[in-house]
Amino acid sequence: MISIVEIAKMARVSKMTVSNVINKKYDKVSQETRERIEKILAEHNYTPNLFARNLKSNKSKIVLFAIPQTLENDPNKNSTFSNPFYGELINSVEYNLRKSGYFLMLRFITDEEVLNKLIVNWNIDGVVVLGAINREINTVFKNIEVPIVFVDTYAAESGFDTINVEDYKGAYDAVSYLIESGKRKIAMAASSVLEMGVARIRYDGYRSALENNRIEFQENWFFEGFPSSESGEEIGFKIAARKKDFDAVFVFSDMMAIGVMKSLRKNKVKIPEDIAIVGFDGLYIGDLIEPRLSTVKQNIVAKGEKVVEVLLRKVQGHSSEIEQVVLPVELLKKESV
Repeated sequence: MISIVEIAKMARVSKMTVSNVINKKYDKVSQETRERIEKILAEHNYTPNLFARNLKSNKSKIVLFAIPQTLENDPNKNSTFSNPFYGELINSVEYNLRKSGYFLMLRFITDEEVLNKLIVNWNIDGVVVLGAINREINTVFKNIEVPIVFVDTYAAESGFDTINVEDYKGAYDAVSYLIESGKRKIAMAASSVLEMGVARIRYDGYRSALENNRIEFQENWFFEGFPSSESGEEIGFKIAARKKDFDAVFVFSDMMAIGVMKSLRKNKVKIPEDIAIVGFDGLYIGDLIEPRLSTVKQNIVAKGEKVVEVLLRKVQGHSSEIEQVVLPVELLKKESV
């Protein structure tokens, strides 16, 4: 490949002038000189050596997108991306990083050692962490020395940058809607609520809606699983076996809700006549099933944009203030209620 020295000779300019054009520092180069250099670059299909450039600047332009997988009993470790939520969010993050000249590395993280080695070996500029619980924040992600933004993570007391949605309000509104529709025996399906995280916050919203409408919560109304349709199916069979005990279910994710609905239909439970369902996320697949899923919609694309915006402010040194962003949600009333 042609070098900058050769391009400079052909254009009758200095190496610095060629470098300024390559790096789009056009204010330092005349229009005529810029056009002459760009023509030579195009004719020779010149591509900048990013590795050499990054060595010089000590910046890799790489952002790590880390998804914790520290739960040994999680059956979805090998099929996480069957949930469209991940694809939508990662798509938005990658697109917005790319527009700013950054690259995205994706990795599932199981322990602190793996994460630290990645950051050192790849000279990572910043980290995005999706869906960590407090135990992981205080162990796996505790000593990270590059800017880090947590998504769908409740780490306010830890002093980290966070991007969340109105999880509590969304759950509260969903359950209130079920109650307004005449439902009183409302189950909930979610992942574990023992540690602080998205599931726990949505669970708190569910409990508050019941309490504020004078509905006494019963322990056997809560069904624990994982955010997958397969786990939802298992829960759906349990609910169907006790169908007289319930007239509605609030499910903390759309994927799990779709599994619940599938099992209920298999067991001749009518939706919403026998049991109404509300999910959470607003994924497009909720419109591909019958009846269409009522859900709490979050703007996943906007969430990805905000993640990149906050992280790059820290990576580029424009801000050192902690930012804890909460994005709005919207209740979509469809056919499952």
